[in-house]
Amino acid sequence: MNESKLSPSLASRDVVLHVWPKHADVLSFDAGSVAALLCLQLALPGQFSLSYCANPDLSPSGQLPLLTHGLYHASGLSSILAYVRRLHYARHLDAGLSSVQAAQLTARIAHVESSYGDLVNHMLYSLQENWVDVTRPALVSMLPVPQRYYVPHRIRASHKARLEAVELWDVPEEEEDSEEPRRVVFGRRKKHKPEPEAHHFKKTFEREKVAEKARALFDVYDRLLGDHRFFMGSEIPTTLDVVFAAHSHLLLSLRLPDPLVTCALESYPRLVSHCHAVLSAAFPPNAPSPPTLQQNWLTSLRSLIERRYRLWRWGFIAGSLLATVGYLYFALSVLLVQDGRVLRLGAGGGEPADDEDEDEADGDAGAAAEAAGEHGEPEDEDEDEEAA
Repeated sequence: MNESKLSPSLASRDVVLHVWPKHADVLSFDAGSVAALLCLQLALPGQFSLSYCANPDLSPSGQLPLLTHGLYHASGLSSILAYVRRLHYARHLDAGLSSVQAAQLTARIAHVESSYGDLVNHMLYSLQENWVDVTRPALVSMLPVPQRYYVPHRIRASHKARLEAVELWDVPEEEEDSEEPRRVVFGRRKKHKPEPEAHHFKKTFEREKVAEKARALFDVYDRLLGDHRFFMGSEIPTTLDVVFAAHSHLLLSLRLPDPLVTCALESYPRLVSHCHAVLSAAFPPNAPSPPTLQQNWLTSLRSLIERRYRLWRWGFIAGSLLATVGYLYFALSVLLVQDGRVLRLGAGGGEPADDEDEDEADGDAGAAAEAAGEHGEPEDEDEDEEAA
């Protein structure tokens, strides 16, 4: 394990585990983070701290979970497990296994992380109903502004390539009930067009393939578990138990609208009991939970920036509205003072108001003079006759 150039917020003498935040009833919204938490809780009970983090960029490798111990770090589940084994005061979960069993354990852990991990990611990111109702809202609630607007889709795109390779992407959704055959479009009820029988058969076949993959995986580990409480007949949870239970914990604890793989898991009662047994061994009823780190200067600075960003955003919107209203008001009626005369801007081309008033006054005076002149000539003649 090499030294890493970590920020002062991550450098600590204590063992600190940085994981994805928890959501609803799950310990963390990531199977690897749950496995790392269970491993440290079993190997280092009461000797590590927990830090919930939704920013993988804090990790030198760009992924969570991340373990920091002074200036040393280990990112990723496999690196964390290897580092914990090197600590002389840590409890070795696989100490009672032979060399052959240890080799088999390593191979099975890799199998679980790939096969079971693909099924869990399929449930969270591939099925559209689960993505819209559970996964995306959960990620949005964990991320700050502006990451919440683009990071969830980036995470989903990162899983798409692998899920497409194992034929676990773009699996059709579960059929709707026939009691609601219509949907609302532009305020009107639109009849749901029945799908062709061939397309319906394809959807059913693809969903059944996913369920068959899940049952094939669960069959293997159900036989491996047998009547024992943990795999390999161990008295305490092994690393394989921790990794397998972490994936089962997500499926059993999240209330997914389309429980395709969850239903397959629930048909194996021994595997469900195995998940509960590992969680009970890691978190006994009277045992304290690992302490959670409070916000440090880095997270406080991030929250301050987010709060200022929110204020600037609403200030910009309010300023824009105010400027628009002011522009419309002054564009319709604006009075300009120029050379001591008031000019009114209107549709007439902006003629001076004072000149118009003077012209109107001159016109009225001229008309009055003409009228007086017309009536004034006879009066002068009468005056001349009287004088004569």
